Amino acid sequence: MKLSQPLIYFVFLLLIINCSKSYGQNSIMSKFYFPGQLGLSFPHVDDQKLNLKKGFMLTTALEFRPVDGNALFIRFNYDAITNHYQEVYLNSPTNVNTGKLSSSIFSLGLGYRHKAGIFKLFGLLQPGLGINNYDKVNFNTETITVEQVSRRHLSFKITAGAEYYLAEHFALTIEPSYFYLSPRGNYRLLNPQSLNLSLGFTTTLF
Repeated sequence: MKLSQPLIYFVFLLLIINCSKSYGQNSIMSKFYFPGQLGLSFPHVDDQKLNLKKGFMLTTALEFRPVDGNALFIRFNYDAITNHYQEVYLNSPTNVNTGKLSSSIFSLGLGYRHKAGIFKLFGLLQPGLGINNYDKVNFNTETITVEQVSRRHLSFKITAGAEYYLAEHFALTIEPSYFYLSPRGNYRLLNPQSLNLSLGFTTTLF
């Protein structure tokens, strides 16, 4: 008996769904977590005249856990931080005296997670690349233009965190962290260091 084409497609679809469920439960994909947080960033600067305000931080990440339980893990982070300031240094990359500093920081590092009662605690060290974006005003004969200037810096991020699991692969998180950006060139950094506090979640796709 020859099977109709729609029936073949339907059986094939059922096989794909069944394999996908098994793959999601038992494959390497269940070891990938996707943390996301919102938080506050508190910059530390030596010169109080700069008056760099606390800012908002958005964090997205990809984390690989080779094994469950007390173990090492690897995480890639993208942190977007926005601060406002009221005065800049004379040798700053920007000539806008009152403006906004936008930072994008990409980090990759190794951490360790340990179960402690109803929580899982972890520590994480991540070197990376920090990109500061400044506005710069150009005065021409007849026009005034605003361009964006970027500066790249070696960065280091230290994180300590706690997770509370509502389900096997879904947890609420709190993460205090510290950023350090290495100086570069003959200009002064507006944000060489910052303390941060973020709240969010972490989960898998399956």
